[in-house]
Amino acid sequence: MDWIQLASTYVPANPDQLTAFDSFRLWADHNRAWILFVQLIIVYYLGFATRIRMPILKTLLLYILLFAGALIFAILDVQLPVKSAMLVAIAILVVVKLRIKPEQTERK
Repeated sequence: MDWIQLASTYVPANPDQLTAFDSFRLWADHNRAWILFVQLIIVYYLGFATRIRMPILKTLLLYILLFAGALIFAILDVQLPVKSAMLVAIAILVVVKLRIKPEQTERK
């Protein structure tokens, strides 16, 4: 993942004395693909998974494809706010899930 680190977008104002925010931003830039991978898994299970348990090979293939998508998003994240958009998508899906839950319990 060194090629993603080379495209880091954050440069701290004082590299000698890093604040907690600077350290976090540098860490987030270094682990961009993994952060996006976790966010993609959360979005998949909140919005698209019809059942949680799948056969092992299908689950493995799903994770491989999600990681390939995370690599593509990591490349795009250098210029576009992909991580922020994923957080907004997660927030919207959580709100939708919370609104649908009481409605389903009323039907039963």
